[in-house]
Amino acid sequence: MKRENINYAVVGSFVLIVAASFFVFLYQITGSSGPTDKYYVTYNNVAGIKFGTPVSFEGYQIGQVEEIIPIRQDGKTNYRLALSIKEDWPVPQDSVAKIIASGLLAAVTIDIEEGVSDILLEPESEIESREATNLFAAVNEVAEDIRSISKDGIKPLLDNLNNQINSISYEFTDLTKNTVRPMVEKISIQIDKSDIVNKVDKLINNLNQTSEILKKMINNRNQENLASFLDSMSDISANTDELVGNLDETRKTMDIVLENVGDMVETNSNKLDSSLTDLQKTLSVISTHIDAITHHLEGSSRNMHEFTRQIKENPGLLIRGSAQTEEAK
Repeated sequence: MKRENINYAVVGSFVLIVAASFFVFLYQITGSSGPTDKYYVTYNNVAGIKFGTPVSFEGYQIGQVEEIIPIRQDGKTNYRLALSIKEDWPVPQDSVAKIIASGLLAAVTIDIEEGVSDILLEPESEIESREATNLFAAVNEVAEDIRSISKDGIKPLLDNLNNQINSISYEFTDLTKNTVRPMVEKISIQIDKSDIVNKVDKLINNLNQTSEILKKMINNRNQENLASFLDSMSDISANTDELVGNLDETRKTMDIVLENVGDMVETNSNKLDSSLTDLQKTLSVISTHIDAITHHLEGSSRNMHEFTRQIKENPGLLIRGSAQTEEAK
């Protein structure tokens, strides 16, 4: 009987010690380890913020979020956060409370950037806030701007250019079909009906006679040189006539194309200016936030490398997890 009482006493004492240790542990992880002062800060968006979110001062944890109070003002909802900060902690008047995250996968915290003022804020005072930069929202905004440029600027321009090219092609086809071909057929009919062929035959006969006379007048060597010269001049004349005709047609076509391009540019000048302005704004936003993007990506890479190393060393962490060590105070 005495042995059973001793066993019950030992077991009960052990349970009480474990329960007390558990409550002490909960008390410690909540950050409420001593007397605190209360400060307030207001944000438009508190994504990732909740009761117990750590509050740090230049990276050193000094408290936590105690309460989130929605405030409806001027048709818009803002959120007033009550911050529990270590008692008598010096907070300069021009300090700024920012919502930050050490990486893409890390939890957000509220970090107070120390000001340079010699005047300290009193407890229950309002700390100036700075909204968190949403990387994914910025990327989505850039994608939306590019889509808008493609839809409202480049696509209508390409459609208009395609319509102009189709119009030029149709006009050229119509010109060939309804003007050039009937003219050639008409010339052919006129040649058939006239005595041009007979005249050409007579001309050829005369040329043959003249050629015979020239053969008698010119020796073999001069005859060969003259024949070569005449052949060259004939080819040059034919090529020149063809070149002049092609240049004239090209000039007419280019006049039409230039006129259409001028109308097209004048019609879409406002859209092109707007597209260039939007693109400049988009590049400016990317240039402004590129350092933060690079910093976050580098932090995410380090966290993923550390996560992979720990899993390789101890795969059981995926099931059991690992308790976070208390941050140094």
